[in-house]
This record gives sequence, C-alpha cells and structure tokens, in this order.
Amino acid sequence: MAAGRVAAQRDAGGEVGARRHQLQLGDQRVRAGRAVAARCGAVKHDVGGGAGTNRHQLQRRDKRMREGRAVAASSGAAQRDAGGEAGANLSYNAGISACEKGERWQRSMALLSEMREARLEPTVISYSAGISACRKDDQWRRALALFSEMLEARLEPTVISYNAGISACEKGDQWQLALTLLSGMREAMLEHCVISYNAGISACGKGREWQRALVLLSEMRVTKLKPDVIFSYNAGVSACEKGEQWQQALSLLSEMWEARVESNVVSYNAGVSALAKVEQWQQALSLLRGMREARLEPDVISYSAGIGACEKGEQWQLALLLLSEMPMAKVEPDACSYNAAISACEKGDQWQRALSLICEMVKTKIEPDVISYNSGISACEKGEQWQRALALLSEMREAKLEPTVTFSYSAGISACEKGEQWQRALALLREMRKAKLEPNASSATTPASALARRSSSGSVL
Repeated sequence: MAAGRVAAQRDAGGEVGARRHQLQLGDQRVRAGRAVAARCGAVKHDVGGGAGTNRHQLQRRDKRMREGRAVAASSGAAQRDAGGEAGANLSYNAGISACEKGERWQRSMALLSEMREARLEPTVISYSAGISACRKDDQWRRALALFSEMLEARLEPTVISYNAGISACEKGDQWQLALTLLSGMREAMLEHCVISYNAGISACGKGREWQRALVLLSEMRVTKLKPDVIFSYNAGVSACEKGEQWQQALSLLSEMWEARVESNVVSYNAGVSALAKVEQWQQALSLLRGMREARLEPDVISYSAGIGACEKGEQWQLALLLLSEMPMAKVEPDACSYNAAISACEKGDQWQRALSLICEMVKTKIEPDVISYNSGISACEKGEQWQRALALLSEMREAKLEPTVTFSYSAGISACEKGEQWQRALALLREMRKAKLEPNASSATTPASALARRSSSGSVL
C-alpha cells in the first residue's frame, strides 16, 4: 500500500509540475506579448479611433462586401442552430481567410468588425488572417493594430500571427518593429521558422541595416535552420548591396557556392549592384560572366547594374558594349540602362554619343527622364556645345520635366559661359528665379564670369 501511495504521489507531483511548467510558459508568453504590445500600441493609436468609422464607410459603399457579409451572416445563423457560437466563428474565420487569400483587406476588416457587433469574440485564427490580409496589401499599420488588439484580448499569438506581423513590417520598411516581433517570438518560446527569419532579414536590408541582416542569417545556421536561396541568401546579399558592403555580398555568394546552394538571377544582380556602387567595375563584369557560366540568363537589372558599374569606373566603351549586347540577348533596355550609358558617355567626354542615346530612347518609345536630360546637358557643357545644351533644356520643359539647379541649369549656364553667351546665361538665371529655384554657387557666379570676360574684351554692348 505504501508503495502504491508513493507512486500515486509521484504521478500527482508530476502532473502538478507539468501544470506549473505550462503556467510559467503562459506567463512568459503574456510578458512577451505585453512587451510587443507596448511597441504596437503606438501604431494602433496612429491608425486611430476613426478606423471603425472608415470600416463602416467601406461597408456601405462596397456592394460586393455587403453581399459577402449577408452570405456570412446567413451561414453563421445556420451554424449557430447546428453548433452554436463555435460554428459562427468558423464561418467568419473562413470568410476572413478567403478575403486574405483574395487580397481584400478592407473586407477582412469589415468581417472582424461585424464579429464584434454580433458579440462574437474573434479568435487567434481570425486575427492572424486579418493581419495577413493587411500585410498583402501593404497595410502594415493596420496589421500591427490588429496584433495589438489580439494581445489586449489576451489571446496568445501563434507563429503564423508573428510571421504575418513581421512580413507586414518588412513591406512597410519598418525594420525596428520587425525585430521587436522577432524578439517577442523568442520570449514567448515560439520557434522561429525560415519565414520569420527571411522577413526579418529583408526588413533589415530595406532599412540598410546590413549588420543586423547578417546576424539573423547567422542565427539561422546556429538554430539549424537551412537558409534558402530564394529568400534568405538573396535578402542577405541585397542587404549588403544596399549597405554598399561588396565584400560581404561576395562572401555570401561564395558561401552559397560552397554549400552547393544554387544561386539565381536575383543573387547575382544584388552582387553586381553592390560592386557597381563601390566602383568595382572589373569584378562586376566578372560576376556577369559568371552568370552565363552558371547557365543563368542576365535580365535587364543585370545589364543595367553592369552598365552602371562601367559608368562609375569611367569605362564608356564597355558601357556601350553591354548596351549593344542587350537586344542580341533578347533583353529590352529600360530608362535605367540608357541613363547609365548616357552618364558613362558624359564622363568620357562623348557628347555626340550621349545625344545619340537620348535620340535612341525616343525612337524606342522610352521616355527620357530628368536624369537622361541632365547627363546630356552636362555632356554638351563639357563639349562646349551651348546650343545643344539649351535645346535639351527646352525639350525638358516641353516634356513637362522640371530642370534642377544642380545639374540642368548649372550645366546650361556653364555651357553658355564657355560659349561666351552671357545674355543667355543671365536669361537662364532669371528663369531659375522665376521658377523660385535658389541658384547655387556655380549657377550664380558663372554668368558674372561670362560678363567679366565679355567686358574685358571691350564688347559688352
């Protein structure tokens, strides 16, 4: 009997210990939730008390939404008869999930609002689907407001809830909030997955926080999560590219090759762009060649990045060679491709080629933008072609593009000064003031210099 009592006590003690552990885990998740709620609460406040009014207005003006709610309501009524409140919740959850998959965040918000009006408590599934719907439509503030509401309702977010919230922050360029949610997952003893890390790495990359992106990538390896090429590594390389850390970008690419993880076009593009930003044109072109060796077809981004690298390295011949290769590779150049090539010609004192490229853009129905014209005007200024510089300025106005002080006007005025056209230089200065543009040191002093030169030659009038 004594042995039986001891065994019973052990069983009871083990059960109590298990319950205590569950309670401690629950308390830890609540504390983690409160910490996250403190950060999300401010976002919820920004969304404002007017959110309910906005939802009501959306409900009234969207006929399809009303029909959807009517179907959900009738289905909910039928479910109540059969299975009570749980059945009604299932109906609403299914409706919110359908809206999430159809990327209809307004409808999902309206259904959540209707649940409250019907005195039905939204569940974790309801909130998670609503957060995900907002994430897909770039409504990060509303997503975090829902996350905060879920915590206030004393519901424990799941991995799915956190992942949707982190992804919403990533889309909204909110890397600090993304890391807050990641930290909340740890404190809540929820296991991170590849999706959690990928969204966090991408958020850090967008915020130019390349060090934090690499820390998260390193954490993935420590936790024995296998980084994938499509998101993990590409997001890491992209973060290094945005932070102008070309060595780190190449190191990650090398790590991918050593781990026999297949790189894709996105990986290479980020690497080429990183090299272009720091004027490593030789390595950028080498990486472009590596794409072909890996049997990957360079796209317009690959070529544009390569041309940009040549432009920064003042290699105008190579820039034009890459541009000429694009049609043969069945890749259509875009404005970025042409702009980089025009700028390369400007740096190489090739004004004729710069103007030829602008004409080519027009022929291929690619509209030159401010960058195209500025580079062309600067090329004409260097080539002492004041008439052509003024013609490009005139074209800009006709295209309803606003000339800039730093490049458009300054280069135009300088071109006039070099051509001893002081009257035209002064006219451009007056035009700037009329457009309420503040002349910089170069644009203000150049007309005076032209006038002084004219005066010294005795032919001011």
